Amino acid sequence: MYNTYESNKTSHQRNTMKSHFLLLCLIVCVASASSISTLCHEVERSALLQFKQGFSIHPSASIDPFRYPKTRYWKSSDNVTSNCCKWDGVDCDEHNGHVIGLDLSSSLLYGSILPNSSLFELVHLQALNLSDNNLRYSSIPSQLGRLLNLKYLNLSCSRVSGQVPIELSTLSKLISLDLSLNIEPSSGAQLLQIQNPSLSMLVKNLTTLEILRLSLVNISSPVPQTLANLTSLKILRLQNCSLNGSFPEGIFQLPELQFLNLAINTYLSGYVPEISRSSKLKTLILSGTSFSGQLPLSIGNASFLEILSLSSCKFEGSIPSSLGKLTRLTSLDLSDNNFTGIISRSITNLTQLSFLSLSQNALAGEMPPLANLTKLIFLHLGYNHFQGSIRELISGLENLGSLFLENNNFKSPVEFDIFVTRKNLQALTLSNVDVIVSTNTHNNSYYPQFVYLNFPTCNLIRFPNFIQNQTRLSHLVLRDNSIRGPLPVPPPSLVVFDMRANALEGEIPTNICNATTLKILDVGGNSLGGKIPPCLFNLSNNLASLSLGYNSLHGTIPDAFTSSCTMKWFDLEENQVEGALPRSLANCSSLEVLSLYDNNLVDTFPIWLSGLSELQVIDLRSNKLHGQLTLEVELGFRKLYYMMLSHNHFIGSMPDDFFANLYNMERPTPQQAIIVVSCDLLDGEIRGTYYFDVFDGYNLTHGWLIGSHYIPIVIDLSHNKLVGKVPDSIGNLHTLQMLDLSYNNLTGAIPTSFQKLSNMFWLDLSHNSLSGEIPQQLTQLSLLNHFNVSYNQLTGPIPQGGQLTTFENVSFIGNPGLCGSPLSKKCGNHEVLAPPHDSSVEEDEGSADVIGWVIRCMGYISGLVVGLVLGRMITDENHDWFVETFGRRQQHKKKKKKEEEDQEAPHEAISNSTTRSTEAISNSTTRSTEQVNGDTMNYDSE
Repeated sequence: MYNTYESNKTSHQRNTMKSHFLLLCLIVCVASASSISTLCHEVERSALLQFKQGFSIHPSASIDPFRYPKTRYWKSSDNVTSNCCKWDGVDCDEHNGHVIGLDLSSSLLYGSILPNSSLFELVHLQALNLSDNNLRYSSIPSQLGRLLNLKYLNLSCSRVSGQVPIELSTLSKLISLDLSLNIEPSSGAQLLQIQNPSLSMLVKNLTTLEILRLSLVNISSPVPQTLANLTSLKILRLQNCSLNGSFPEGIFQLPELQFLNLAINTYLSGYVPEISRSSKLKTLILSGTSFSGQLPLSIGNASFLEILSLSSCKFEGSIPSSLGKLTRLTSLDLSDNNFTGIISRSITNLTQLSFLSLSQNALAGEMPPLANLTKLIFLHLGYNHFQGSIRELISGLENLGSLFLENNNFKSPVEFDIFVTRKNLQALTLSNVDVIVSTNTHNNSYYPQFVYLNFPTCNLIRFPNFIQNQTRLSHLVLRDNSIRGPLPVPPPSLVVFDMRANALEGEIPTNICNATTLKILDVGGNSLGGKIPPCLFNLSNNLASLSLGYNSLHGTIPDAFTSSCTMKWFDLEENQVEGALPRSLANCSSLEVLSLYDNNLVDTFPIWLSGLSELQVIDLRSNKLHGQLTLEVELGFRKLYYMMLSHNHFIGSMPDDFFANLYNMERPTPQQAIIVVSCDLLDGEIRGTYYFDVFDGYNLTHGWLIGSHYIPIVIDLSHNKLVGKVPDSIGNLHTLQMLDLSYNNLTGAIPTSFQKLSNMFWLDLSHNSLSGEIPQQLTQLSLLNHFNVSYNQLTGPIPQGGQLTTFENVSFIGNPGLCGSPLSKKCGNHEVLAPPHDSSVEEDEGSADVIGWVIRCMGYISGLVVGLVLGRMITDENHDWFVETFGRRQQHKKKKKKEEEDQEAPHEAISNSTTRSTEAISNSTTRSTEQVNGDTMNYDSE
């Protein structure tokens, strides 16, 4: 029995070994078969190599920090590298060896995809990714439509241009289509467009789409209802596509939708509909659109929501308490809307929040203590009506990196020490509260290392000691306080130094010239005296803006602008400087704004400034300039749209070519935009680190966060000694909105060409020796809000009709030969007829609105000549802003003869409006800090 047992055992072991051997053979055979099957096909290998030859490797062709040339080792020279299935970026079908995937993203490729490219021979391709390369502005080939098996197509950030071909609509298997972020790097101009054919035609057959990314593609149409039929859609990104019309409600109801980004489509309207409990939305971004209405209570049903950004829309009403149910939220931005009421305590349930912005609304009451929000890094509550204690509000928020609380009604005073323990705090803004800063210098080392400090209107009386120990501080704004003493020397790291409207005195210290990193220096509106240090202009090769206005500086302007001057803004208004304009100012080829009004400058008209091709604003009024007005015909002020030369001693006639070269005023656009960059704005990345680095080398021409304000286009030559006729060429300045030639010795008739000044709302020709009749054609100027031809030698009937009938007799007195309404003198046998109706000129039905707009525009003029600031400014300023701004302006005394004041009342309206103190625009622009913080939010997070 024992032998039988041993025999059976040996037999069993033999069988087991045989089974293991057979299994091993099977594995080897399968592996061998697999290896054979994944050898790429020769025709596809050849096509890939030929495709590679169409590109060069260029180090700047990709921007990803982890970029590398994936095609560098594509070769056919040996057995090891000839198998294209093993090439970097190539994916083959493991069963048949066909190339089904090609990922050459961020591969430093520089070249074009031609219509006969070998790429289109890869007919089995299911995925194609050429993103983050430089395809040299070539168009998207229509031949892509041959690749009928494509499921994934990514050409984002690849510099393709032109119309997206309709042939892409034949790719019915597409699951993901990404054509986003194709822009011209230097200007930000959109390169791709989907217009003819339309977006509706492009996607109508793409019924399996799950991902559609078209951000920064110029679509310029309503969002098609067709998108609501894409029931598999998970991600829809249409950021900055110039969309308009009403957004289809059905897209919100798509059952699989997780990510929706419609940001920066100003003319896209809509509302947030009722949200079902089955919603899978994780990210909803509507910032910078015209979405409006109230948020529904059912917003709380979007339980998966992580990012909700509704900033800069038109939402109103109260913020629903149901937001407290969105416990997965990490980012909530409701800034720059019309929300009212109080904040529900349910907001304290949002314990995952790292970003919270409720700024620029009309919210009131006490903000609930936020101690539960321990992950909060960014908090912005500025420009509301919040009350209560700041200490209690931020108690427990130890991770705060950025805190903006300006323009509220918080309890005052606030001890600065409550912020000292927050070692992560790098950006802090307070205003309209008294801030008490310790004078104990022994504790300075315990302060956080700030990057950004903004304390306007905080009733500071001395320069904080701890600032001198700040080694990372790049942005310091202490304007509108009561800081006394000499101008402090800024820390060497500063990029923006704003001490405007304090009580600083003494001379400008020469050691400020050591602050070589400064981009913006604003010390206007103080009591600084002495001469301007010549070394200050040694900084002009780095400074973008220098504001010294509204002080008591004297002497001459040093002729010390460097040959590499980069200055864009220079203002020195309302000082006591004298002498000639420095000729080295011509080195500042980027200069856009020059404001030197109300000084004692003695010089001829600076014809040499016409060589500054970027100059847009020149204000030299109230000086002692003399001589004739001349202009280099070849150069001219081609971009100028704001010229103030009044209250000088210019003589002679106004040559036609002087105005003929003002090309910027001839453009057929009703308004001209002045780029104003806000000092209270930072450029930086909010997502991730949540602190700011001031952008060193910002581009004011193209801008990153740049906004525009519309201001009047102005020519003011009043109060000089000009003679001769009014040039007909002024009538060609179609965009001109304000013209003042009063108080000169002009003769001849009022040019009939003025009828072409259809955007004119201010025309003052008073106190001259003009003769003839008032042209009947002036009745066509439907926007006229101010008109004055008094004290001339005009004759005949006053034209009746249009805006001319709205002016009182003060606009016409002093002309013995004039007759007709509104003067009491009748015209006798003259028949005063209303002009025939001109169907091309509509009557102005909203004169009150025009007046309000004019007043606001004149407010912007004052800001225009006051300061350069970094970023985006808030639009849609209202009457309250006007009252607030001009109610706080400085009173600058000017000695005028009483009788001249009485005669010049209409003229002074425009003159005074353009001489407002620096604080006027500055107070209105300090709100821009928080705006950028909302705007730079990660719109593309998924």
